[in-house]
Amino acid sequence: MIAVALKGLMGRKLRAALTALAIVVGVAMVSGTYVFTDTTEKATDTLFTGAYRGSDAVISGKKVVGAPTSGGATVPAGLVSEVGALPGVEAVSGGVADVARLIDHDGNPISLRDSAIGFSVDASQDLFNPVRLTAGRWPSGSGEVAIDAGTAAKERFAVGDTIGVAARKPVERFTIAGLAAFPRLDSIGRLTFAIFDNSTAQAFFGKRGRFDEIYVAAKKGVSPQELVRSIEPILPAGAQVLTGDAEVRLQSAGTNKDLALVQKFLLAFGGAALFVGAFVIFNTLAITVAQRTREFGIRYALGAQVRDVLRLVIGQGARLTAFGLVIGVLAAAGVARLMETLLFRTKAYDPLVFAGVVFVLATIGLLAALLPALRATNADPVAALRAE
Repeated sequence: MIAVALKGLMGRKLRAALTALAIVVGVAMVSGTYVFTDTTEKATDTLFTGAYRGSDAVISGKKVVGAPTSGGATVPAGLVSEVGALPGVEAVSGGVADVARLIDHDGNPISLRDSAIGFSVDASQDLFNPVRLTAGRWPSGSGEVAIDAGTAAKERFAVGDTIGVAARKPVERFTIAGLAAFPRLDSIGRLTFAIFDNSTAQAFFGKRGRFDEIYVAAKKGVSPQELVRSIEPILPAGAQVLTGDAEVRLQSAGTNKDLALVQKFLLAFGGAALFVGAFVIFNTLAITVAQRTREFGIRYALGAQVRDVLRLVIGQGARLTAFGLVIGVLAAAGVARLMETLLFRTKAYDPLVFAGVVFVLATIGLLAALLPALRATNADPVAALRAE
């Protein structure tokens, strides 16, 4: 029966090829969209998880705007020593983060404003450091900065060169003390970053005596929830404390919400292509069944069973679907990479994530083949044997 089904497809090569192509396009679009958004969400979560590495609790100002680089709510720097004196605290460090645009050799900003960040690193508290050095050393003093390794390679900057950095005031020049990267991320697309020591970042961003966030590590045996409860009584008005995991979820939520909107937009096109593919399968098999009514009737007359005809017709739909699905899923990886390049101008920095929905698509072709297959079981053996 398998050979008969394949022979039936080969007898209508163009129709089979166009049907499979429609399935490939639909599956590639739908699957590629899910692969792209799921992969990007995973990478975003990984990025924020790394950003709060070692933090059992995070103290920050209560932001009106959710973005961590809003430059708004801050907390007093003196809170670091108060928190460090608590019995359940193992280590504590403050950090500053804001918009900082790197300037290329021609005096032009390297990235968009919303894709350029600057933050501080406390070299004495490596526990909380979200990035790793790839060359040079951590900046120390008001004239030094470290930049991301991706920008350095692309714009031809090296350790010891000077680079302009712009915040909310005129461009200032700094000496590049080191190059850094987020673990597992060699390229993060349009995003660029500038790293300063704490005092330099506070002065550069106009936040003297303030921190955007304070990172706290608990002593062994103290849970993050217990640590949060011990910190809450000493917080000033306008400050909040969350566990490290809760802070990661809070920061990831905004990015994932934006990705959901992109996903819906792209799925509209993929869904349309997939619908066309399913309809073509149905239409192709329906026409085939109508053309082969006499053949099916003769098969019944020769002793074929209903299940044999069902297997024959559904087998053709299944093989068209299987071919389109396999090629479509392989193409989905390329579609996902293309979406990354077009939307983020970035190389993929995490393995692709294939959602379960990709494989659910296999049922579409089988459902489309079911009704024509049922019609084929109604072929009349007597009518089929008539000459007309």
